[in-house]
Amino acid sequence: MSINQEQETQVKERSWAMMIGLAMGHSLKHFYQQAFLLLIPSFKEAMVLNDVQVGLFGTARTVCSSIMNIPAGIIADMWRGKVGIILATSLTSLALGYLIIGTSEFYWLVLIGVGVTGLGTSLWHAPAFGTLGAIYPDKRATALAVHRMGGSVGDSISPIVVGILLGGFVFAGFEWSGLHWRTLSLVLVAPALVSALAVLVFYGRAIGEEGNKESQDFVSYMAAAKGLLVNPTVMAMVSLTSVRAMAHNSLSIFLIIYMDEDLGYEVFKIGYHMALLTLLGVLSAPIMGWTSDKFGRRPVITISLFSMSFLILLLIVFGEGLSLVVILGLLGVFLYTVNPVMLAAAIDGAPRGTESSVTALMFTGPSIFGAIAPVIAGLLRTNWGMDAVFWYAGGMVGVVAIVALFVPMKKST
Repeated sequence: MSINQEQETQVKERSWAMMIGLAMGHSLKHFYQQAFLLLIPSFKEAMVLNDVQVGLFGTARTVCSSIMNIPAGIIADMWRGKVGIILATSLTSLALGYLIIGTSEFYWLVLIGVGVTGLGTSLWHAPAFGTLGAIYPDKRATALAVHRMGGSVGDSISPIVVGILLGGFVFAGFEWSGLHWRTLSLVLVAPALVSALAVLVFYGRAIGEEGNKESQDFVSYMAAAKGLLVNPTVMAMVSLTSVRAMAHNSLSIFLIIYMDEDLGYEVFKIGYHMALLTLLGVLSAPIMGWTSDKFGRRPVITISLFSMSFLILLLIVFGEGLSLVVILGLLGVFLYTVNPVMLAAAIDGAPRGTESSVTALMFTGPSIFGAIAPVIAGLLRTNWGMDAVFWYAGGMVGVVAIVALFVPMKKST
């Protein structure tokens, strides 16, 4: 093997190692996001909350997430070598948020803790997805989908693990009643801090080397970035994913309440049902990414959105028992995995060097529009029951699917 071939092989191996390492970090971040959802019934019971107050948890998380999306994207685009520090800060914010939740006695303090976890979420997405989008231009959706696959692993494992930790278990004559929700919140602090240190030490330098090695000056960056807000492909994807997120946020929160209050499920049973929403996505994410790289973004996006709408509306009729298991499992094929394909479509249409800023816009839009969605869903459920939430979520995704047939999806020249 020649020196050039050996160097090329090393670069490829390092690139794949970085992709997998970032996916592992994304998995942890999503583990913590899903853990929060499993804690909601405990919050509601302990603090005697109504559905609107529960919806405000989703609002607090998405509002705080939107605050940091744009700054994180700008920093990541201008100083790619600092991405490792941003990602470590993301995991540290999750640790701080759970520390506040675990030590708070009042509803408004728990809201603050939830908001801090939202900050941690936004500090991960734009730098990580944007860096991957820049490094792998020819297999962009595949790289983003692998990263999303890592998130799906965390989403799938978390409800089961947290369900056991909260609800306890009985095995071979041994019975354990589980942890109090405050105790579990505090237990989750240390792993996030250790992982933040690991990201900083092992991946910070590699990200800087693999990314856009030279920092951009502010004038050059602004010249490229100012057109994003009028870029038809970017803004179309931001608009579509924002409305889709309204449905997603509402469904994620109130499925928990529905299974807890309407169906009377135990914590562990709720956990494995929620895991179904992401389990098949572990396999479908890279397949959908590869398919969109090979055959185009629009077919994958529209088929996924129409399928999501149909499956959500089926819950109105088949909302319990084995049919619920099947529908949630099938929904998991599309619910999260369409996101990286829509993000890839947005990055395709943007100038090179703005990948993280495009990612920030793609997460800021959903944060803004998704902030009010759980409160609306809470009002619908209070007045007309869970079927109204299913109509609300399924209908919005259906509208997005129809619009996706016509919006521009063009690659930047």
